Amino acid sequence: MALENEQIKPEIMLREKQKVGLGRKFTQIGDTITFELKRNIKSFILMLLVFIGVFTIFLVVSELQYMQDVPLPEDPIEYIQSYLGTMFGFLVILSAAGFAGSIIAEDFHRQTGNLLFPKISKPRLLVGRVISRYSLNAICVIIYYILVSTMTFIKYEEIPIVIWGSLGWALLYSFMIFSFVTLMSSIMKSTSISIIVSILFLLVVFNMITLILRFAGVESEPLYILTYYEGIITASMNMPNPRYTEIRMPTSFGSGGANQEQEFATFINWITPSEATALIGMLVFTSIFLILTYFLYIRRQSKNE
Repeated sequence: MALENEQIKPEIMLREKQKVGLGRKFTQIGDTITFELKRNIKSFILMLLVFIGVFTIFLVVSELQYMQDVPLPEDPIEYIQSYLGTMFGFLVILSAAGFAGSIIAEDFHRQTGNLLFPKISKPRLLVGRVISRYSLNAICVIIYYILVSTMTFIKYEEIPIVIWGSLGWALLYSFMIFSFVTLMSSIMKSTSISIIVSILFLLVVFNMITLILRFAGVESEPLYILTYYEGIITASMNMPNPRYTEIRMPTSFGSGGANQEQEFATFINWITPSEATALIGMLVFTSIFLILTYFLYIRRQSKNE
């Protein structure tokens, strides 16, 4: 019996040590989340004011049109979609860049990575930061949707249930953009550069690639363009069929008079991915960005130690 007890004790001690180790990991991640939430509260308030400000502008324009006898859309979904256009996509990009632009770059730019958390592993630090900062980002998006749904209820005395599906897509899309900016932050040398480069890619480069491919006659769906997935946010409430429009543009300008037949070229303008494609595409992109971020962060940290 004594020998059996001696053999059992090491196993019990090992299990207890594993439990303590696992508990310590979650504690460190929780402490990081709390610290980052407090640290970014001013940025959160500022970004929330931007979201509220944009909503207010849309509301004022809508009310001015109503005062000028412009009727409200008969379908409340159309009213909701008026708040979720291009400007909302810009807000998502701006918010993601604001919260994720400094998530890694600031450690190396200001040399603070080993001062704030000298006893925490870098993966736990990264997990805590991603959770905390994306949570602030998500709260801004959620509050914007709450404001839109409130006005919809005031105007139409109902809130279409599809708005909550749109909110889910908006949160997933914003997380994908957040992950992309996080990747840029792991590559760039400073916070400002990571923010500028991220916004440049998301607002200019991707749109230019889309235009070039469109007018080059490429008809395939641009699933490789991040900003293309923004379309599902509004389209999910009333999915168009087909999911693209045709653009006809003149290809020749002759001088043969009014009877001359004008020639046109047709280009495909994709509006939105399907729901299944959007889900798979955004999850794949998000996973790739976060995995690359992890390895780049670890590699970059090892070079600075």
